[in-house]
Amino acid sequence: MFDISGPSESGAPGEEGGGGGEVAREQARDGFAAAQQASLQQLQRDEKKSKKRDDGVAQIILQFLTDTQRTHLAVLIARLVAINCPTPFILAILSLINEQCRAGVEEYLKDKNVQTSENQSLPIILQGERGLDASANTKLVMWIARMDHVLQTDPETILGSLLIDQNNIDGTVLQLTTFVLQTFLTEHGKNAEFENLQALSVGVLQSLFTSHMGGNARDKLE
Repeated sequence: MFDISGPSESGAPGEEGGGGGEVAREQARDGFAAAQQASLQQLQRDEKKSKKRDDGVAQIILQFLTDTQRTHLAVLIARLVAINCPTPFILAILSLINEQCRAGVEEYLKDKNVQTSENQSLPIILQGERGLDASANTKLVMWIARMDHVLQTDPETILGSLLIDQNNIDGTVLQLTTFVLQTFLTEHGKNAEFENLQALSVGVLQSLFTSHMGGNARDKLE
């Protein structure tokens, strides 16, 4: 099983009352500026289409920074950029709640000639007692499949950026996945405790990551 390292607090940055939200937004802008500088250095080494995708992520972060309800997502995205998490995987996480990201992932997978389909071995989540309809559940399954397909393209680089070691995953990716899932459920009129969604996100990420690790490493995580 994974242990979580790094930021894993259950509250979203910027949820404090009064001036706390503004302070969080200022911190987010500062954090993004530093992450953007690191990204620019990486962009110089990327191909033209990759640059286009990284520029797209920067625009998405800026959009989140102007949305007081989504500043916490921008902070987490900037953190992932700062640790060199590949852009396509960031887009894959966000694709559940952002059509621009979904289109970017699909274009990337097409460029990589990845055959996309639902992975029936992955869990079909949040059905039954939570009351999500079939369409919403299909979107969730396809979201997990998109992350899986992106992982197929470069598992070593993606996992290398997100795994602290063979037993620990960086907490930022867990938080972002959990908040994206929470946003999706809210948009579909469903509410769930953050802690429950976080546990679910751990299960999803564990299922995805272990399927792309070598046998010895996988054994240590299960």
